[in-house]
Amino acid sequence: MLHKLTFGTFSEKDTASFMRLMMYIKPYKTRIIIALLAILGIAICESYLSAFIAPLINQGFAIPDNIAPVQQNSGLMADLIHLKDQFHHLIWGTENKIWIVPIFFMVLVVFRGVCRYVSSYLLTWVSIMAVSHLRRDMFDKMLSLSVKYHQEKSAGDMLMNISHMATTALSSASDVFITLARDTLIVVGLVCVLFYLNWQLTLIILVMFPILSFISKYYRNRLKNIIDTSQKSVGVLNTVINETHEGNRVIKLFGGQGQARDKFTQVNELIVHLNKKITQANVARSPINEIIGSIALAIVIFIALWQSQNGVTTIGEFMAFIVAMMQMFGPIKNLANISVPMQTMFLAADSVCEFLDTKPEEDNGKIELTNITGTLEFCHISVQYNADSKKALDEFNLYIKAGEKVALVGKSGSGKTTAVNLLPRFILPTDGKILLDGVDIQDVKLDNLRSQFSLVSQDTFLFDDTLFNNVRYSRPTATEEEVIKALESANLMEVVKQLPQGIHQPIGANGSQLSGGQRQRVSIARAILKDAPILLLDEATSALDNESERLVQQALERLMQGRTSIIIAHRLTTIEQADRIIVMDEGKIIEQGSHDELMMANGYYAKLKNLTNLTN
Repeated sequence: MLHKLTFGTFSEKDTASFMRLMMYIKPYKTRIIIALLAILGIAICESYLSAFIAPLINQGFAIPDNIAPVQQNSGLMADLIHLKDQFHHLIWGTENKIWIVPIFFMVLVVFRGVCRYVSSYLLTWVSIMAVSHLRRDMFDKMLSLSVKYHQEKSAGDMLMNISHMATTALSSASDVFITLARDTLIVVGLVCVLFYLNWQLTLIILVMFPILSFISKYYRNRLKNIIDTSQKSVGVLNTVINETHEGNRVIKLFGGQGQARDKFTQVNELIVHLNKKITQANVARSPINEIIGSIALAIVIFIALWQSQNGVTTIGEFMAFIVAMMQMFGPIKNLANISVPMQTMFLAADSVCEFLDTKPEEDNGKIELTNITGTLEFCHISVQYNADSKKALDEFNLYIKAGEKVALVGKSGSGKTTAVNLLPRFILPTDGKILLDGVDIQDVKLDNLRSQFSLVSQDTFLFDDTLFNNVRYSRPTATEEEVIKALESANLMEVVKQLPQGIHQPIGANGSQLSGGQRQRVSIARAILKDAPILLLDEATSALDNESERLVQQALERLMQGRTSIIIAHRLTTIEQADRIIVMDEGKIIEQGSHDELMMANGYYAKLKNLTNLTN
């Protein structure tokens, strides 16, 4: 449908994604219909105002005859013609025209203004609501995507899609739709006026349409790739800005301002270059369209002068024709220039639909576990991230009893983190299965499975919110007393007492107003409040000073009580808490036992120079 309205400039394939997004518009079809009626009112007013000049010149300054029109024929057409003649006589044929004509003119202008307001407001309102619902669905889609997808896509790409592309696809559609509907109807109305005034001259005007359509299609094809690249460059720019913001301390410490500036300049200059090309094409098209219109106008003037010499047309009709024709140039120019914003809109719609079609995180589980003991078993697990890469885990087998504290140690890349990430199904095994209380975790509903785990990582992430809300994030129904109890268990109450607003103190982006040890203890408090039966500790005490480590370790000891705990660590204090130490290398278990047993065995574990090398 839309490709027909654009006179073939855009194909059905071009408009497919955009038409799919029109489902967000459907709930507001009543408002759209009212807006269309208002646009029709604009077109009628514009058309009539252009024809206003003919009776103004021919009859406005003449003495009225005061003779009312008489209907001589019968039938519907005759009734309509008589009604038109009566209306025409009421305006122009009486002595009262000296005040009726100005008032009628003002009524037309005011009515046109009201119609413009109604159409613009309603369509803009619809676009705002549609964009909000589209962003909601895109955000829900983002929440459903896998960890792997988030690792592969930059934050800039996410931001560009949800913020920029969604707005461009639907919000810009309001302006495009208004221009397309209003100016198309105005052109159609003016063409009818021109036919009414002089059909021979109108045929000359119509020759412009296919020529302008061809020019518009030419520029659209030429700019398609440029516009697409320009939009994607915005995502790259967002990524650069986000990295600069997040990594500002690294940039300052290593003197990376020049590198950051060069990276930004490279992307910024690319966007400038592409936008210059788009602007150049838009600017170049306007004089071309004006030349074509001027040629058509020159031919019209020539033929009109010839007709006037032969008494075919009156001065009033000629003036009305020229005014109507001149009024039509603006809408025709708008329609000719609309291909670039429409192309931008369609490409944005393609990007949005591609994001919405992204396969969500796999969840085929149907079982919901309750009151689990925390027994875990890795059965012949293999993980290979890429077909040509070495296996991260290779025939990995491990049985963990309920309530057991197990430490995973080994060099970087030995597969420790991979093993932990398998449990909440952040990644999926290539082969094998994992049992939780004897149930394959693939058969468990994803939300239910993840509710069985608490995670404390060295890469603590906190939200730009209050301390209270960050702790309660793991259990939104928790009371203030329960949050305070969790903070006490995490050795944070001394810190809370020093905060001006206590537990309701904002802590900044990712807890920037807290120290590293305090941030880590907030993460522990969050895990304590969740009270999950299985605890995952990923080097939770790394990079902390001795005092911070002591406080964190005390909090961890409280957290691990009565829970199955899997610990990735390299510090002696953490490893000594484990009931069993699993030594890993190249995705396999090479030794296991308590600290004393492994030291007595004098194997791989004992030969390490010191325990700080266990994860290096």
